[in-house]
Amino acid sequence: MDIGVKYLEGGLHDRPNVLRKKLQQAIDEISASGQYDRIVVGYGICGRGSVGLQTREIPLVIPKVHDCIALFLGGDAAYRREFKKYPGTYYISAGWYEEKTEPHSQRKRSAYYGDKKLNYDELVETYGESAAKDTFRFLSTWQKNYQRAAFIKTGTKTSHKYEKYAREMAEEYGWKYEKIIGSQTLIEKLLTAGETTSEILVVPPNHVVDFDALQSTLAANPILADGTRRADESELTVLEDDSLYVEENVYLKLGLGIDAGGTYTDTVIYDLGQNKTVCKSKSLTTRWDFTVGISEALSQLDQEKLRQVEMVSLSTTLATNAIVEGEGQKVGMIIMPAYGRLYPDEIPYEPKTVISGQLEISGKEICSVDEMEVKRVVRRMVEQEEVKAFAVSGYAGSINPAHELLVKQIVRDESGLFVTCGHELSGILNFKTRAYTAMWNARIVPRLAKLLLDLEKVLQKLDLLAPIVVVKGDGTLMSAKMAKERPVETILSGPAASVAGARHLTGLKNALVVDMGGTTTDTAMLEDGAVSVCATGSDVGGQKTHVKALEIRTTGLGGDSIIQWDKGRFYIGPRRVAPIAWLGAMHPGWDRALAFLDMRLDQYAESTQSMQILVLNGSTKNLVLTPQEEKIVTLLKRRPFSISELVKHTGVLLQKSLRLGRLEENFFIQRC
Repeated sequence: MDIGVKYLEGGLHDRPNVLRKKLQQAIDEISASGQYDRIVVGYGICGRGSVGLQTREIPLVIPKVHDCIALFLGGDAAYRREFKKYPGTYYISAGWYEEKTEPHSQRKRSAYYGDKKLNYDELVETYGESAAKDTFRFLSTWQKNYQRAAFIKTGTKTSHKYEKYAREMAEEYGWKYEKIIGSQTLIEKLLTAGETTSEILVVPPNHVVDFDALQSTLAANPILADGTRRADESELTVLEDDSLYVEENVYLKLGLGIDAGGTYTDTVIYDLGQNKTVCKSKSLTTRWDFTVGISEALSQLDQEKLRQVEMVSLSTTLATNAIVEGEGQKVGMIIMPAYGRLYPDEIPYEPKTVISGQLEISGKEICSVDEMEVKRVVRRMVEQEEVKAFAVSGYAGSINPAHELLVKQIVRDESGLFVTCGHELSGILNFKTRAYTAMWNARIVPRLAKLLLDLEKVLQKLDLLAPIVVVKGDGTLMSAKMAKERPVETILSGPAASVAGARHLTGLKNALVVDMGGTTTDTAMLEDGAVSVCATGSDVGGQKTHVKALEIRTTGLGGDSIIQWDKGRFYIGPRRVAPIAWLGAMHPGWDRALAFLDMRLDQYAESTQSMQILVLNGSTKNLVLTPQEEKIVTLLKRRPFSISELVKHTGVLLQKSLRLGRLEENFFIQRC
């Protein structure tokens, strides 16, 4: 076997966007040479750095592992065994040592911030002894997350010096030391594999590497004729992403701010050094395909300045709007109350089920989890309730999460669906509120994940490699990876950004900030330049959560809120609808829809609900439609129709028999 080798610099797994770019350049170069029959990549998922790679004329072979540690150990199964023994393990191999670490004698005199090396003596000379100590103390907090230093013996002749380093590290930080014999089995399989297996992905020519979120592994999809790739439904729940990474320039000059609201997407390029706006733009939010609205907004900015952006900050009201409007995917709630008791009114949510697996308030087990019971519950909820995700919460779960974690694993193995545990989002006692918080998180995961994925696609197309951070509800920032795993923490993200913007623009320390968007109105009190943080959890539209956020009052009343008459009363919101003026400007045939209503005005004296007019959005989701849904879509392709007129044309007897839920959830249709 004739093998050629191409090396990339170390540390690229910390910069997934750069890794992807360099790997693609290598693939293109090797493919164009015509010298090889296949390309074997020695990287795994690596923070999604391998996701998006495209093959050319020859196939690509890539391991289905998350990073090189599993590759050196012989596969994911070996890695999982080690993880089960010691989740907090600091792995060291010969190559990693040579690329990333310093000799032991120098460790206390230097440290890394990103890839920037900081020398202790230089910091003392420049900033003083106290500042140097504080800096190194901060950069050493990572040590607390580990319990073991493990040297992976890969067969390198000089492995004794690397093993010695691992021992010294364990001794210095009070960790356990262990030597693990590595395995080249997976590497050998990569060289000979002819087809995709559970361990290896073989990507045919003219295909793209994607991430299958349901199986939490890599997959291959064909590149379409127009150069795009087929979008899988599972992609919406991707949980892997670039970690927050800033290259050597710690001090940023230009930042790109993006605010994705329910109605409009606003963008601004801001000069962080001079504290001034460089340029800004606005476009309609296209929720069925965020790339359309984001691309349109970015195209209006100064393109030269856009290429110089070093950080992208995203704020959004998607999570807030979904909770206020009661939208999102259907979630099955699995709960383990104290002593197995739960009165129906305690958690008025459906679908839910109570299972065995009880703890005392101290976290001591009273009753174990019944694995077969969980499997039966999961199958029933998926098949009969048609749930798309699960929330798991147990009494005292924040003290001892063992039961929640076990149930989560069983649910994942049985259904492959996304699962959120209550303890993952909150350590506050009150398992009922934790259950609701977990439910909302699981419910809105696809929406925020899709927004972030679409944003990444647009930035990648523009060759913009700046890291993405997301504004949390308490005004702080989190990485895109965490935002996908915990979208519920972006509750009040948009309002938090608004408060910061109002304070910056006005310079006032005391003010009442009112932010009215298309769906909600958010109000906050600025006192002495700050807004209080509700540490016990925010309340959004009457829904109590355990998400720490600023003290902001949110009401389901916005510029696009529906106003309707029903049973002698006017109702405003919380559902948002598009204005009739927009309908008239954008959709031919609107006049016929209005004419139908105008001739029957006396029929709507009791209720105006059926007067709402529906139009098709641009959604291209590969959704299998029911016969009724198919008929609705076919009619709306001709022109807009009111609900009243659709009832007549579809042959249903009552308005409530018109099933619009899935079409709205998947953004096929828009109410006006």
